[in-house]
Amino acid sequence: MNYIIGIDGGGTKTEAVAYSLDGQELAASKSGYGNLLINYNTAITHIDECIMACKTALAGHTCKGISLGLAGSKALSKGEIKQYFYDRYQVEIGLYEDAMIAHEALLHGKEGILTIAGTGAVSIGKKDGVYEYGGGWGHLLGDEGSGYWIGLRALILLTKEHDQSRPYSSLSQTILQHLNADTIHDIKKFVYSSPKSEVASLTPLVVNQARNHKQEASEILHQAGKNLANMTLHLYTKQQFEGDCLLACKGSILTEVPEVFNVYKKECEKEIKHIQWATQRVSSAKGAYQLFMNEYK
Repeated sequence: MNYIIGIDGGGTKTEAVAYSLDGQELAASKSGYGNLLINYNTAITHIDECIMACKTALAGHTCKGISLGLAGSKALSKGEIKQYFYDRYQVEIGLYEDAMIAHEALLHGKEGILTIAGTGAVSIGKKDGVYEYGGGWGHLLGDEGSGYWIGLRALILLTKEHDQSRPYSSLSQTILQHLNADTIHDIKKFVYSSPKSEVASLTPLVVNQARNHKQEASEILHQAGKNLANMTLHLYTKQQFEGDCLLACKGSILTEVPEVFNVYKKECEKEIKHIQWATQRVSSAKGAYQLFMNEYK
């Protein structure tokens, strides 16, 4: 049997799924992050681990191609990346941006906008065969509404309360306790010495506080929903969508935090009269497979 391996390499994990030529899932594997900008060599090692796991599981069958959907690939030489994997595996190599494969997986090649909100945030739209991006500038330049942004807003609230000699809110007290911070200065050390995923990991604390009716936490999640909707709507306008528009969401902030999604949905529906929501959950590795098949079949 011949098969294609689709790869979804993101900021926290890499997922590989091997598909038969008619799209049936045959084997799967996971490893650490595949974002090449975090650490190029380590990311490559994680991707190789996933590919080899699939090839080992399908020993005796023939790999006809590898389709890579990698975060960070847009900023690097695609030619060098493809050459590395071709030299190593001697099969046709497809290389796409991670947001493109997610769009393909969830919208099945149709026109529309996908908004992704996890540790970071980005919208990707496809219209007339052209992809455009909204957001995705990273935590220093944007990512408003992302998990990192939510965690950071909670920490900023804490510093404001301190500077203004206000009593710490319930949210701030929870964060100090969670971080085992003896003083406010420990917060500064945490922010400037931690990866952005650590700051984003504070999001569940904010969500729990909001569900306990703490106003400060609820306001942060409400604003996150509005920020993500603005990102989608800016892209809707930029790409001149008219009439019905297909929208999809991906990432824990939009798929697992209804306090954010409900605001996001309401804000989008104010501006777009006829929305079709793509709600099926599909591995982005399937999108990598599909783009490869479209390009090389």
